[in-house]
Amino acid sequence: MLKPVKRLQPRSYHAFRCIGADCEDTCCVGWIVNVDKPTYEAYQRCDHPELGSRLHELVTINTDSTSDDNYARIKLNGPSCPFFSEGLCSIQKSLGEDHLSLMCSAYPRVMNVVDDVLQRSLDLSCPEAARVVLLDPEPMQFDEEEGPPRDPRLGHLSILRTADGKSGKPYQYFREIRDFVIWLLQYRAFPLWKRLVILGSLCDQLHAMASAGRSKGTPGILTAYREGVERDLSGPALENHTPQPAAQLELVLELIVGRISSDFTAPPLLACYRKFMESMEWTVESSMDDIGRRYAAAHAQYFEPFLSGHQHMLEHYLVSYVHRTLFPLGPQESTRGLSVHHVASTIRDQYLLMMVHYAIVQTLLIGMAAFHKEEFGPKEAILVIQSYTKAFEHSPSFPERSLKILAGKGLKSCTTLANLIRN
Repeated sequence: MLKPVKRLQPRSYHAFRCIGADCEDTCCVGWIVNVDKPTYEAYQRCDHPELGSRLHELVTINTDSTSDDNYARIKLNGPSCPFFSEGLCSIQKSLGEDHLSLMCSAYPRVMNVVDDVLQRSLDLSCPEAARVVLLDPEPMQFDEEEGPPRDPRLGHLSILRTADGKSGKPYQYFREIRDFVIWLLQYRAFPLWKRLVILGSLCDQLHAMASAGRSKGTPGILTAYREGVERDLSGPALENHTPQPAAQLELVLELIVGRISSDFTAPPLLACYRKFMESMEWTVESSMDDIGRRYAAAHAQYFEPFLSGHQHMLEHYLVSYVHRTLFPLGPQESTRGLSVHHVASTIRDQYLLMMVHYAIVQTLLIGMAAFHKEEFGPKEAILVIQSYTKAFEHSPSFPERSLKILAGKGLKSCTTLANLIRN
């Protein structure tokens, strides 16, 4: 494995502190709980009078294991971890934090290794992490620190080697591409929808170049796009687009229903969805055109005023996603159990999946704004983004299902999807 000698993370990373039982959610419900091999062996040796026998019985070897990081699993009889009690983890409470598995001890911290740099970020499925990341009105800043990680237990890792030339993707230009993507997403002279359409165009071009084996032209393309953004060369063409609220909603509803009908979904996200449906007056008698008009009116009357003062929250959501997932190239290998690393294997699919997440978040936010009206604010937005991230970004089956839905509708172009979901 690569041995990191530097650390890179958003400045907000160091501001995070777990608030434990004071948290309005819990990280002990709704997850598959993987246990790494050293922790499993420690559990098998445990002779604690209360926990020992339960650890022996409830922690079993994972027959689908792909590495020592998911060597075993905690047996679940429902959505909650059986060691979750009175708002706390009984393993941590009785045995100490060093007895937690890698998965549990690292959360909500996400770690990737790019060459010799450990790139750290926060998972927005944690409410406190979401607040720390999303509420700062200033553009997200990144700090690079010298020295190897202080914690030898790095948790699940995704690994990217920029020297890899076998896949055809422009890994050698990963840093230049991601620097440009983050710069573009933070280019506040443009509304966020415009930044995303431009990013879609870039990803279409990078995908085509990679497919044709012409990735050596990547630096020139990035330079041309930066110049085009700074001179607003795409402005007139983008302004002529007409929003399609009914088509947006039809797509997003199919994506949402496919997820919540197939697996456990925590109550906070289901509550957001119900409020969205109620605010849109969505019934079996409703036509998509009528619902689309109500959706457009809700956007203009309630969401747009919120967005005018809080667009940074959606910007931070996207920048955090880009940093956390090694967008738009993805890792070459990963010890995480999420299928996105295997399903969204191309630059195009990486972008399509990110925009699926963004489209659903935006749609739920608009519905919640319509439900709460003038009372809608950052607190409600945090709830939507946090509960969505937990339910959808952590779903092993959602990436493949969502990309199949897009393909079935003929949505194979990054630019086409970006234009479809803009308001």
